[in-house]
Amino acid sequence: MRVLKAGSWTLIGFGLALVLRLIGNIIIARLLDPEVFGIMAVCTAIHVIIALTSDIGLRQAVIRSENAYDPVFLNTAWTVQILRGSLVWILCIGAAIILHFLNTRDALPPGTVYRNSALPPLIVAASFSTVIQSLQSMKAIVLGRGLDLRQNTIIEIANVVVGYLVAIAVAWSTRSIWSFILSGWIASALGVLLSHIWLPGIADRFAWNRRALRELANFGRWSSASSIIGVMAFNGDRLLLGSWLSPTSLGFYSIASNLSSVLDNIGSRVFGSVSLPALSEILRKQPDRLGEIFFRMRRWADVCYVGSAGFLFAIAHTLIALLYDARYLDAGHMLQLLSFGLLFSRYGLVQDAYIALGKPQYLAAINAVKVISLFVAVPLLYNFLGVDGAIIGMAFYLLPTVPMIFWFNRRHRLNNFKFEILMLGVWPAGWLVGRMVASGLQSIHALTWGTNI
Repeated sequence: MRVLKAGSWTLIGFGLALVLRLIGNIIIARLLDPEVFGIMAVCTAIHVIIALTSDIGLRQAVIRSENAYDPVFLNTAWTVQILRGSLVWILCIGAAIILHFLNTRDALPPGTVYRNSALPPLIVAASFSTVIQSLQSMKAIVLGRGLDLRQNTIIEIANVVVGYLVAIAVAWSTRSIWSFILSGWIASALGVLLSHIWLPGIADRFAWNRRALRELANFGRWSSASSIIGVMAFNGDRLLLGSWLSPTSLGFYSIASNLSSVLDNIGSRVFGSVSLPALSEILRKQPDRLGEIFFRMRRWADVCYVGSAGFLFAIAHTLIALLYDARYLDAGHMLQLLSFGLLFSRYGLVQDAYIALGKPQYLAAINAVKVISLFVAVPLLYNFLGVDGAIIGMAFYLLPTVPMIFWFNRRHRLNNFKFEILMLGVWPAGWLVGRMVASGLQSIHALTWGTNI
């Protein structure tokens, strides 16, 4: 019952937040030029890569720990979180200085995002939000551990609403890329404030307990290794494309990538917020039911991911034409290619099972394959097929990880190949629904505006 309630809150909250983000991005796209999205894509990628390379899996460690309600353990984790946030900002400042130095020496590819003089100060400013977010209360993680997601969900919605209102207001008045930075600071500060004064639980204090540090370090070493490798896999696309494309072309890719990841983000948030606590609890109390619960979750996840891949492939061009102005039409083809990535995103639920099983080393191995695949396949395909080849590589670079997942699953009896094949049959159904929706939208647009899209 708790799992269903938590899943409902996550679905409602994240769905609403997602709609608000989509509306906010569309409005901002009307106010700013496409190149702004390209510059922010690289800025965000550099920030996220540095942030996640220093990740020690605090959230996962607290969720799994038997000491999750011990004030000393939680306060030590909070202190470590703040120190890590400060370190991330310092490293981002260092990266910005190096980038500025290379730019002054003409050592970066001309005409690309990296040569934009606004990039270094944007990196410094955007990464300061990590310092703010590091002050978030441990109460949020503890509530998530207990599958009590109502208040966390409300805080997230408040962050999105306030953040985009600020971004739209600043973009309207200044037409400046700094609207993204200011909105990020204010939204982060609001989330931190609400986590301390509104959420129930143990008040956060500074602490430094050796036993707690040992527990965090023991879990965190594999989690950190996995994050260091995984962050390159999930953000390497923008780093690679930033060295090949102009800010405008990368802006098209950023729009397409954001739309394709919308469905992935919904799935990972809805299933991820529930699966790790639920699977961890099953392993603590009824370990023999792991396979049953795992495939019950997989069934819903696979229908959503595979069906969405077909739907997005069918509706991509129509979606871009409806949501954005004529400057962004080139993003439609990119979105269609990127939709195939959802076929592999469905295996994200497996990673929560590995964490619940106490096997973060599996994630490190899988992420290592992701990085190798990304940084070998994408440049090769770009060399032979140009930008389309690179984007195809982005969509399919996760393919080599599937046999490895099956290998790890075999050790814990989590394989069902009949299930895997049957789920692929959802793609044509999603495509058919997408074609019907696209045709309907085109007809409505033609009747309303007298023009085709």
